[in-house]
Amino acid sequence: MGKRPLFVALVVVVVWIVCWHYIMPEKTPPDCQGVDMRLEGQVEDISGQGEKISITVRDVMGQGKFFCSGIKLYSSKGQNLFSEIKVGNIISFQGKIYSFSKPGNPGQFNEYQYYKEQGIQYRAFLQSLTITNRQYNKRKQWLYQWKSRFLSNLDKCLPEEEAGIVSAMVLGEKSGLTEEIKELYQKNGIAHILAISGLHITMIGAGIFFLLRKFLLPMKGAAAVSGILLILYGELTGFPIATKRAVFMMLCLFIGKLLGRRYDRMNALALSGLLQLILQPGALFQSGFLLSYGTVLGILLLVEPLTTFFKEKNRWWGIIAGALGIQLVTLPILLYFYYEISLYSVFINLIVLPFVSILITLSVAGIAGSFFSFYAGRFFFGVVHVILNYYQMICQKAGGLPLSRIIVGAPFLWQIALYYILLLIWCRLTDDEKKKRHIWILLTAIVLLFLPLQKNREMSITNLDVGQGDCTCIQFREKVILVDGGSSDVNETAKYRISKFLKYKGIKTIDMVFVTHSDSDHTSGILEILEDKEKMGFEIKSIVLPDIKKQDENYQLLERRCRQYGVAVKKMKRGDAISIGDFLIRCMHPDYSYEWENENDYSLVLSVEYGRFHGLLTGDLEEAGEKVIQGRVGKIDYLKVGHHGSKSSSSEAFLQELQPEISVISAGKNNRYGHPAREVIKRLKESGSQIYSTIEDGAVTVHSDGEKTTVETYK
Repeated sequence: MGKRPLFVALVVVVVWIVCWHYIMPEKTPPDCQGVDMRLEGQVEDISGQGEKISITVRDVMGQGKFFCSGIKLYSSKGQNLFSEIKVGNIISFQGKIYSFSKPGNPGQFNEYQYYKEQGIQYRAFLQSLTITNRQYNKRKQWLYQWKSRFLSNLDKCLPEEEAGIVSAMVLGEKSGLTEEIKELYQKNGIAHILAISGLHITMIGAGIFFLLRKFLLPMKGAAAVSGILLILYGELTGFPIATKRAVFMMLCLFIGKLLGRRYDRMNALALSGLLQLILQPGALFQSGFLLSYGTVLGILLLVEPLTTFFKEKNRWWGIIAGALGIQLVTLPILLYFYYEISLYSVFINLIVLPFVSILITLSVAGIAGSFFSFYAGRFFFGVVHVILNYYQMICQKAGGLPLSRIIVGAPFLWQIALYYILLLIWCRLTDDEKKKRHIWILLTAIVLLFLPLQKNREMSITNLDVGQGDCTCIQFREKVILVDGGSSDVNETAKYRISKFLKYKGIKTIDMVFVTHSDSDHTSGILEILEDKEKMGFEIKSIVLPDIKKQDENYQLLERRCRQYGVAVKKMKRGDAISIGDFLIRCMHPDYSYEWENENDYSLVLSVEYGRFHGLLTGDLEEAGEKVIQGRVGKIDYLKVGHHGSKSSSSEAFLQELQPEISVISAGKNNRYGHPAREVIKRLKESGSQIYSTIEDGAVTVHSDGEKTTVETYK
């Protein structure tokens, strides 16, 4: 440690940030949801291209008072509203202001935290914009104009999808990336090549230094100029975390050459980490920061132990050892943030990485050549086109192999800590024979990380926050059951809400899905999972529908689509029951011949019983349906409140019979229906129930061991 004082300092800073994060209360800015305001601030950054352009404004004022430190502006009128804007302008703007969303479910992306670390508190959709001071930052505007030219030339030389990939790799502009490419690369473990990483910076920095040193300047002059150009390049790309890390480390190399000192990669990495965390402490909790530094640590710490372990020191074994080292260090980080891994990612990286240097070199040459002639640019981009198609083919082939994706779930923090301790112990074994003899330490660490630990008690019922909709996940030992899954105000609710929760829990198979009725706010997510089975990675064994004689058009369409996707369709009516050991699901409604007038009233009503625990899930059942089952349920422990807390449900007589100890309402924030109704809240309180809502509490989980029942809320 005497030779690594920077690492000691880095550890101290990390511990301090962690303690501060968990001890100090968080100051949350006031919540805004569509508030119409006129504000003023200074343009700090312009990003995106075409219809996806946005600007970041700092030091935002409203009515002469400080409003926030940063806001992201979008225009519904397209690029024209921003056409005259320059970086550094003072602007006045009118628009609807929105807060960034906080996650409502375990596993859900934390949009609020992501933008908070960038110093941005709100987003605004503009109605009007006026430049009040046209002074601008010449350096930043010059860089933005050059970046815009690069992007424009890329669009003229490459197909849209490939232009988006190259712009992300070379210019740090990800607005042109398609969702399909991002998912394809991420699921195969090569998403890192879409970011400007250490390899990119090393190649560009080393290339500039070599050319200057060879043809124009002495070594110190070349190092100084290369460092300045590298900083400008980082600024051009927006300086994401991985780029900052790589630029800081490269600057250490150039400063070492200026001072005549030896470059130490470990100290450079520690110094880079220190600088980033001092400037942006919250970066410590971002996957980008951890993966970027973990990748370099994997190479620095494990390449030598792995090559000596296999007693091979040629170039190819070095590449293999590097890929394995990266995988071993970043594996817990990937599982903690993404809950799944690609079994073949190491092998895919071995196939892909040798071409990255060629890809970057030719992309830079293509962009430069396009300024002289589009034909020259297209000449270089011809090979780029071939390499990108090769990448896509490899990923698609690998995705079709068995076990290409393994959903593991989020490991506990103690698992991660113990994994790294064991990995470090194995690395510190000085004797090669000891490493071989104690390989069990490394294997134990890996097994420990993948150990399927039970994260819930014997039975749990989780009402997910899906906005204005319904989704309930029941877990009993190894069985997983969904009751509904949809939303009317959250787009792609399965992708961004339901699937994230399931992966977080390590769930790969859904044994049964009960669809209470055919409204889209109960079915959209289920259909999404069925349609994108390969992308989602889940298997649904069977779908259970209410067994009714009179069927509406949406019901018939839903049944046809379920059968079309090859899922077994079962039907359930009053009196039917499904038993899983001592856990029982009993159908209380509807009868086969039930004559409903409102589709909500043929909702499946499910009684769940486990030991002394008794719960009731009512779908969108309204008062007419409640009257049918009254007198047959009795007192219950848990109630999933009908129809999102609508005043047409949860009648006084119904609640007097049930007297639920726990009531959970699933509804969307500021929904246009006014759910939950005040009358319902009043009736629930009068029944003596403890009320929970996904609006305020996020996901609500009821645990029971058959005797004792407890409630856990996510927020």
